[in-house]
Amino acid sequence: MALISCTECGKKISEKAVSCPNCGAPMSGNSSVSLNPQSHTNVTRTGAKWEGIGFVLIVVGIIMAMASQFGIGCLLIAVGFIVFIIGRFK
Repeated sequence: MALISCTECGKKISEKAVSCPNCGAPMSGNSSVSLNPQSHTNVTRTGAKWEGIGFVLIVVGIIMAMASQFGIGCLLIAVGFIVFIIGRFK
């Protein structure tokens, strides 16, 4: 097993490697890998915005609960937790 240089990053890798473990560049000598751009699927998370809003509500609720406004703080914590969980399942 010989070591060759990666064409992208120049690191030494095995000649039997399918791709460079450092930069991920495919090796041109290996024909066993098919790079079909249509086979990749983009996954987008729609709930990230809700998670962020829920997190902010939780933090503000904790701060308000510590600042002697316990009732409103606990309410904000509960609402923030519910919004955060909704965002996780969206």
